[in-house]
Amino acid sequence: MGHDLAVDSPAPKPDVDLPAIRDGIDDVDRRLVTLLAERGRLVRQVVHYKRAHHMPVVDRGREDDMLARIAETAREAGLDPRVAQQVLRTIIDGFTLLEAEELGPDHIA
Repeated sequence: MGHDLAVDSPAPKPDVDLPAIRDGIDDVDRRLVTLLAERGRLVRQVVHYKRAHHMPVVDRGREDDMLARIAETAREAGLDPRVAQQVLRTIIDGFTLLEAEELGPDHIA
């Protein structure tokens, strides 16, 4: 199936500096972790709100909307939408697991 990660990725050059590229990847990964921590803080605020208003933690309709939006954002950025959706699905599932541990399974609908 040979799909590239990016839609319009240029061909690699023979004189690439692999260690420099890997340093760049490490930097992106650090920034991703920082963004995940920020997302976690926001998710906790949503959970507290939902708990106070007796709402279920999981909102499958919202998740579906998020996945559709992320696919469009990925396309616009030149990234295969399947990659973006898989990553977002993993993020959502990870945070949902943490909430289930905190609140108990009765709050996950």
